[in-house]
Amino acid sequence: MEKIKKANNFLLFTIIILAVISFFVGYKFYEYKTKTTDLSKENIDHIYLLDSMEKYRKNHFFSLAKDVSHPGYKMYNIDKNLNKRITVHKGKKNNRIYRIETFDSSSKTSKNVSIGTSEKDLIKIYGGNYIERSSDQTDKLIEYIDQDNHILISFFIYKDKVDGINLELKDFK
Repeated sequence: MEKIKKANNFLLFTIIILAVISFFVGYKFYEYKTKTTDLSKENIDHIYLLDSMEKYRKNHFFSLAKDVSHPGYKMYNIDKNLNKRITVHKGKKNNRIYRIETFDSSSKTSKNVSIGTSEKDLIKIYGGNYIERSSDQTDKLIEYIDQDNHILISFFIYKDKVDGINLELKDFK
């Protein structure tokens, strides 16, 4: 009886592991299969990925954000605005920007997409090469990937309008 129980536990564990691996492989394949979008000049409010945070201190004030969802990185609010943030590597002196996120209606991407832009206009501006995913934070996400430069831009869609924008290095964790 004990051997059967152990065999059943092992079988259940194996099935769970295979399901998890299949999910990640499937998502990476779907991501890979999605045609690349050139995001090399993409920015939010003229702030660019991999630039040093120091480059922007002349025109912006950065305050350390209390939310620390990425160990090893620091998040800063931009101009005391809790709805605009950048993420930089914690231990590096150059403070390179790895993520820019905004939920502020005054922010714009390089293609003038902002909070409130319709989903239809977003797709017209950025094109049809995107991944649409469900999200527990909003109705859905529309993501564009630059395979060559490892950049991902995600648009949070709520009631058919852009509700948030996240620009980041693709494999940033």
